[in-house]
Amino acid sequence: MIPEAGSVRRQSRAALIAAGAIFLINFALLAGSLGDYRVTIDSAYHVSIARQWGEHWIVPWDTINFAPGGRPNLQGPLFQAAIGNLGWLLGGTGNDYVMANAIAALAQWTAAIAAAGFFALQLCGEWAGLAALSLLSGAAFASASFAVGIPSGWLFIFSGWAAWFFVHKRIGWAAIFTLLAIYVHVAGFAMAPVTIIVAAILTGRWRELMAVGAITAIVTAPYAIFLLDHLHWFTAAQGYAALLLDPLLDLLGVLGALMALRQPRRNAFLLAWLIGPLVWLAHDPARLVLQWALPASVAAGLLIARAMNSISDRRRALVLGWGVVALATLFPLGIPAVAPEISWDAGLRYPRGVDWNQAQRLAHKIERAGLNKRLISDYQPALCPALAVFAPIKCDKGHWIEVQPRHDPADDLPAAAKAYILPMPSDDPVLVGMERRGWIAAHGSAAANTLVTLIANPPEDAVAPAVVAVMVQEMKWLGRNAINNTIEFDNWRSVISPRLQHHRQRALTAQRISAGRIELTCLLYADSIGPNDPAKARELRWIARGFGVMASFLSDGFAIDYLTEQRLAAFKGDLSRLARQTSESGARAPDPRLVAGLQAAIANALDTYGDLFVERPRGNLFPWLK
Repeated sequence: MIPEAGSVRRQSRAALIAAGAIFLINFALLAGSLGDYRVTIDSAYHVSIARQWGEHWIVPWDTINFAPGGRPNLQGPLFQAAIGNLGWLLGGTGNDYVMANAIAALAQWTAAIAAAGFFALQLCGEWAGLAALSLLSGAAFASASFAVGIPSGWLFIFSGWAAWFFVHKRIGWAAIFTLLAIYVHVAGFAMAPVTIIVAAILTGRWRELMAVGAITAIVTAPYAIFLLDHLHWFTAAQGYAALLLDPLLDLLGVLGALMALRQPRRNAFLLAWLIGPLVWLAHDPARLVLQWALPASVAAGLLIARAMNSISDRRRALVLGWGVVALATLFPLGIPAVAPEISWDAGLRYPRGVDWNQAQRLAHKIERAGLNKRLISDYQPALCPALAVFAPIKCDKGHWIEVQPRHDPADDLPAAAKAYILPMPSDDPVLVGMERRGWIAAHGSAAANTLVTLIANPPEDAVAPAVVAVMVQEMKWLGRNAINNTIEFDNWRSVISPRLQHHRQRALTAQRISAGRIELTCLLYADSIGPNDPAKARELRWIARGFGVMASFLSDGFAIDYLTEQRLAAFKGDLSRLARQTSESGARAPDPRLVAGLQAAIANALDTYGDLFVERPRGNLFPWLK
């Protein structure tokens, strides 16, 4: 039965109203948390550099990360400059830059959701627009990857608009959005041109391609020259993220992409937008899966709309359409986006990528202790830039590890030359005991983090047996008790139940502290032997940093799922074996076998590359399916 025209119009109007309602509900939930907005660990790096943009207008050199030498600032300047200037206009304090980042993040989520709805609406009507918008806004991981506001999100958005304008012969606008894509993220040099080239191949518009290419080459020349001049700073080191899936969106997106491939010329825009991002396969597949969901949602919207059009019975077609929308919003075969949005507004703010309040307190303690001129070594170097948002400090190592010096001068500095943020509370008995012996000085704490400095060259004969005793005790404890910092089907209640979450957090904090104690002992022993055995001291400082990173992986909210069960089991086995061997040998000092064993345990857990600092190992590819 063919539906009446008025009925079709009413249903189309209902689809538009539903799309607007879904958008506004999610927008309101996100906007309600602007004062304490969800971010990712990447945000600490970007906001700290953004403050430099706000204060200095142009930042060709990153003096915060990998100090004291720093590194060239090779990341796309547009994102950081925009946040920096907005933060400066808001007042120029650390909190103003944090707020500027939150506003920019909400703007990115809005732009992504609006783009999905707009493109699907233009390509296949109201139901395609509603389906695309609901699928993307309802998928917890894909939606959050834009809501946290990182540069790659804008890259996916701008590339889509560049392809859209190119296919529609708006060459000036196509060039503008290609430029924006490149200047917002260094990967734009690969992804944006590939997107436009695919669009040109499918449409046969070679003259337009040459015009866009010429404009892009001229306007991006300053950035390209700067990048090429410092290309040797890129290293083999890479930080990995866990592969997070939104099953309904991912499945329908793949099916929609396959449908588009059947008529490539008809779907030139969509295929260009789908194929261009595949350059991320060579570098960060997990990022690709999360943010490829934007063009995939449009493909899925077209798939649903065309499936509805193929059903002769209008009621059944509407059941399909409304069913997909309801499923996408309430249960997209995974976590619905509204769940973390509501829980965050309700006060259950876990997992947390960066704790800005804690970073501010620690930054103020650094300033009050007069340690601004010291190199700051955080237990997790990726967190150190968060402190730089609130105080002028320089970090030992840092974030975005793909760009770092081949030989970092910081590695040659003695342990006592730096100030350390250890993953231990100020009343921890091991830390208090070391302070009573006069080997360290504590300068304040925030939550379970304490700022300390080391007294230069404490007596080796006193330090050695003390640190061995602590090492053996903590290796035994971790070998027996460490649990994985993960959220799976078998422990999901520990996230939504305050009582179970508190119990789980106590366990994670305990193992965090245990790893922190080993970090402290390695630093102390390195400090004591530095003048007589600098090579061994350097090894121990490297091991200390590794145990600090492991403390983060074993406890922090942003590090969920970075360690596989196999890696954790191997790490625990290494520690148990070392503890047993050291106890049986009766060693009174960290001997070569113990030092080598600790180094191997860390190297295997973190995928290290010689002297290069590696922040994140290859994670568990399918943690949610266990």
